[in-house]
Amino acid sequence: MRSIVKNVLKYILLFLLPALTLAGENGGYAGSFLRMGVGARATSMGNTGVAHPTNAYSTFYNPAAFGVINEHMVGLSYSFFSLDRNFELVSFSMKVPPGAGFSIGWVRTSVDELKSYNSIGEETGDINQSANAVYFSFGRKFTERLSVGISLKILFEFINDGTEEFDYSSNGVGVDLGILYKVTDNLTVGGQVKDIKSKFKANTDKIFERGGTTIDKFPQTYKIGAFYQTPVDWLRAAWDFEWSNSGHTRNHIGLEAVHGKNLALRAGLNGTNLVVGAGMDFMIIKTLSFLDYSFVPSIVDEGSSHIFSWQIVF
Repeated sequence: MRSIVKNVLKYILLFLLPALTLAGENGGYAGSFLRMGVGARATSMGNTGVAHPTNAYSTFYNPAAFGVINEHMVGLSYSFFSLDRNFELVSFSMKVPPGAGFSIGWVRTSVDELKSYNSIGEETGDINQSANAVYFSFGRKFTERLSVGISLKILFEFINDGTEEFDYSSNGVGVDLGILYKVTDNLTVGGQVKDIKSKFKANTDKIFERGGTTIDKFPQTYKIGAFYQTPVDWLRAAWDFEWSNSGHTRNHIGLEAVHGKNLALRAGLNGTNLVVGAGMDFMIIKTLSFLDYSFVPSIVDEGSSHIFSWQIVF
């Protein structure tokens, strides 16, 4: 069985190699909030996550991780962005015996109280916007080393100015697929196909004089990655590579250094952007908690960002 899996992985990599030469960016395409990364641990390690050990944020990075989940998990993540932007995630994950797991999660980004003006410069109120994705994820372990997973995403977006004259909404669905393979006790590799058929569809007849149906498709993204427990007990490393059908490519590299039993320091590169963070674990009423923080410096003078996440395992 192991030789078969290795051959399959070899041919998959040979098939994917031509895509590694693609260049470009995903900016300007719909669904950008689902390409930002969630959870302070993953983001502070360069936004890696495809091959990370199972956690409450695996619903976002690789649903195959739920094939090896052994506990119940609750995940909360909140990002303080500049320019009055917010980004949140809440999730619940659980084991489904034998050899499977399920998760439901909600990702939301929003901008509130943007000032609205008419054609002669008069203030008319506030504009509020939010984009949302509700995840239903399932992972199944097929061997002691191999698991696969799928996520169904319900997508919806709202933009309004507090009046009935401008009340925009769109919706859609999408699918993510994932695979996870434990090569050795210290090395895990994974892959993800993200945003299959994802799109926002809206009807603007009630908003614009010449309105109609608009469809904004998300770029379909592919990721491969690895997570390695180095021979040094206190050091872990992660690497992801992503590309999309819009021509975007990016490397993600992260390191995690564990100090003592409860403290971790992290740093990574998300493309060429340096990110850093830290985390700690502790017990509350016999329940294990992980509290993590990530600092993301300004990229184009938009201001730095702060990400906090809290994971509860029981």
